[in-house]
Amino acid sequence: MTACHSPYPNPHDTANTDEIWAILCEVAAENGDPLPANRALADAVFGNSPFLATTARRRPATAIRVLAEGPDACLASVFAVLDADRLEGENTASLMAVLRQAKADVALITAFADVSGEWPLLKVTAALSDFASKALDLAVAHLLEIRMRAGELGWPRGEPESVSPRLSAGTGFFVLGMGKLGAGELNYSSDIDLILFYEPEAISYTGRKTLGDCYVRLARDLIEMMEKRTGDGYVFRTDLRLRPDPASNPLAMTVGAAEVYYHSMAVNWERSAMIKAATVAGDRQAGADFLASLSSWIWRRTIDFAALADIAAIKNQINRHYGQQELSFEGYNVKLGQGGIREVEFYTQVHQLLFAGRHPSLILRGTLEALDALVAEELIEPEIRDTLAAAYIFLRTLEHRIQMVNDDQTHEIPTEPDDIARLATFCGFASPAELKDALFDHTRAVKAIYDAFLPQSADDEDARTKPEAIEATLTELGYSDVPSIAAIIDGWRRGRYRALKNDRSKNLMKKLLPRLVDAFAATDAPSAALTRFDQFIEQLPAGVQLFSLLDANPSLFKLLARVMGLAPALAETLAKKPSLWDAVLDPDFFMPVEEEDELAAILKSMLRRAKDYQDILDIARRFVADYRFRIGVHGLEGIAGVEECAHALARVADVTLKALVPAVSEEFARRHGHFPGGSLAVLAMGKYGGGALTQTSDLDIVFLYDVPDMNAQSDGDRPLMPSQYFSRLCQNIITAITALTPEGRLFEVDTRLRPSGNQGPIVVTLKTFSDYYTEAAWTWEHMALTRARVVIASDAFGKAITSTIHGVLTAPRDGIALKAAVADMRLRLAKEFGTVNLYSVKHVRGGLVDIEFIGQYLMLREGARHTGVFIPELMAAFDRLTDCGALDAADAATLKDAYVLQHHLQSIFRLCLGKSPADDAEISAGLRDILTTALGIPCFDDLKASLARTQAAVYALYQSMLGDDRNDTENDQRNAT
Repeated sequence: MTACHSPYPNPHDTANTDEIWAILCEVAAENGDPLPANRALADAVFGNSPFLATTARRRPATAIRVLAEGPDACLASVFAVLDADRLEGENTASLMAVLRQAKADVALITAFADVSGEWPLLKVTAALSDFASKALDLAVAHLLEIRMRAGELGWPRGEPESVSPRLSAGTGFFVLGMGKLGAGELNYSSDIDLILFYEPEAISYTGRKTLGDCYVRLARDLIEMMEKRTGDGYVFRTDLRLRPDPASNPLAMTVGAAEVYYHSMAVNWERSAMIKAATVAGDRQAGADFLASLSSWIWRRTIDFAALADIAAIKNQINRHYGQQELSFEGYNVKLGQGGIREVEFYTQVHQLLFAGRHPSLILRGTLEALDALVAEELIEPEIRDTLAAAYIFLRTLEHRIQMVNDDQTHEIPTEPDDIARLATFCGFASPAELKDALFDHTRAVKAIYDAFLPQSADDEDARTKPEAIEATLTELGYSDVPSIAAIIDGWRRGRYRALKNDRSKNLMKKLLPRLVDAFAATDAPSAALTRFDQFIEQLPAGVQLFSLLDANPSLFKLLARVMGLAPALAETLAKKPSLWDAVLDPDFFMPVEEEDELAAILKSMLRRAKDYQDILDIARRFVADYRFRIGVHGLEGIAGVEECAHALARVADVTLKALVPAVSEEFARRHGHFPGGSLAVLAMGKYGGGALTQTSDLDIVFLYDVPDMNAQSDGDRPLMPSQYFSRLCQNIITAITALTPEGRLFEVDTRLRPSGNQGPIVVTLKTFSDYYTEAAWTWEHMALTRARVVIASDAFGKAITSTIHGVLTAPRDGIALKAAVADMRLRLAKEFGTVNLYSVKHVRGGLVDIEFIGQYLMLREGARHTGVFIPELMAAFDRLTDCGALDAADAATLKDAYVLQHHLQSIFRLCLGKSPADDAEISAGLRDILTTALGIPCFDDLKASLARTQAAVYALYQSMLGDDRNDTENDQRNAT
């Protein structure tokens, strides 16, 4: 068959070749080096690859040297730099530059070696893979050394060492390279599939958190060192999704947890993936020991017929997604198309999985060497090996040419005529037609072998969900109103909704149907859940992305069913923004929500990609939406308790405001300048101040400002006086937070707790704030001030605000007048919002408002004598009131238990329903299970009885401390019931 390339392809584009050659000659002359030779080879490379031409402009010395000395000597010199001990304390940015420059050099060296034919395919892929391993090794050692010098990790041999791959030995931390990297078969523009593991006992940890947290942070840093694009380019795109259960497990896992997973839960594709796994960085011995522990799982002695069925299903799925009955040249995918690279690899790996347990000689990582071993064991014919090997070499070399053009991670033949002509020229063919003929000679031969091995099923749809069987299936699974549900499903088949209009989405839905009906059948109300999913689909703008996500991640079906069955409010959110499902695939999704400093780092990293101010707003919205959804799922699934979710929501809000307010301020300052020495502060009030947010909470905030000279103007092109400046700025901030964009909105904002409420200015000075609360504020405003905390302010301004608030709250008060004012305010609220619905836990007597009023009343009453009672978190305030003798311990326990019970109910109701239920009928059996599980109460009847008793006890306490039955008609109604 035709070879993929002649030794020196002609240049397709000669526009730049003269310029590049002139640059090389000029640089050589300046450096006193011999003038470069082999102009024809240089033209072949630079005349066909814009990427390599650009790289040569950046790294001319490397291009000169490889032309003069050949690729072997050049590669050795690059690797020598990476293998050498690094300078002590070298910063990350410097090392990132070294790695990126080395990557550029390796790109040039391997391209010249490949295009010239001086290196065979496997030597090219080995060079690329070796570089990846060395880069990872050096980056891991550097990141470990940072943590060792910071005192977070111990030195593996007891003393400080220089940064080199040797540093990682004995740490127990290692990196597995998967796929082509592990096999030493990396392609030219490949990403790298990695899994990170560590042995907890191998090294001492002396940091503030946990060793696991340390290694997860290291993993994130490693990804950034590899992926981040700088002026020197990038090193590698990385993918860590091949680790065990990536939706649930952290970026770095313990060896013990991984071994348990692989031996008990892993599926056959994961066995297949482990065939090529190799330790590419870190503690080599720890990696070797780990892989040895998996040997019996990967290489089974008996032929696994279940695995064979899985393999057949995987093959059919690949053919459905990427196969073509009539092969099309334009856009053909040399990796995934029929007869492509994946089929050669798949054929080889399946034989290894089936037979290597009995034939250890098959335990090999490389595709070509494994084919040779299969022939040696007489498991395939030599002719099959020869056909597959020739095709593999041709296709991999063609893949390299495709990727060399622009350093794109693509595997497809171009579709534009000029691009196809360039590729044919680069491969040494006289015309695209010759390339097409050579390509399809190979792919047809591969396809014939592949199809004979595992013929494709003509129809693998589950018979249970075919139209003629669906009603019987639904009846058997316990659905109600079966004809209506069957009609809904028939509508999906016919493409009733926009999300199901194209053939691909309809075919995906047909494939998903069996798993969908099974998943909804597991809920307490299958028909209601499926109907809600139907409403969800109706609102989707498109279906392929979501349906493909579900198809690729079966673990999502249970969560989907629970959201649809138990949390209509969350389902509505997903319908408006289905991309939120992508967050579930994030490795940290099911892990506890990060602390504030980590959240800030994540958002900061995301914002680095912002191109403009609008981008900043959209990125912030995506950040909040993802975390709100994640926290909601944590609450729904019981991963986190209500209080933990409430605090997490408050942390997300804090981090977002701390990033957004400066961004809005800088955008505002572009027009109006700054006030040198000026400061803006944001106070959190209400539930936000107390860290008790729910899914539907708005943010109660108050703005304050300070400037050295109230008579000065801002220093911008359009100067403003202070009050006007900060008023407009704060309006811009509110708009940035609340505006509804295609990415949604961040939060609703309520600023009515500012001095004078809606009648007052949006932002005031600290003096105005102090004067108002000292001289004019109502008692209820002082009550609200007990939950105030500073979110954003300069250190000095923040301390001044805190001191002012403390002074207001600790001022002496007339106890009788205070009691009367608090009681009067509560009666006014009861008249406006009163209810006898015990599930309306905010306003019902004995509910959250009564608990908050008791706590705030006692803090204000005792504040002058016991100044330490003030704290925004109500539960902590009750503890302080007890400690100072202002509240009986038994009463405090009653109030705290009541707050926990009712805050749990409020949070779960708002998460699942978006409101308080009007009666028992609105609380499904599944929601009742969530409530009783979250609260540790045996059954819903007990919960309801406990709620009634609790509210009665709180109301009795309220009456004993603040009681005034005037006009309390609500209480009369409740007693009557």
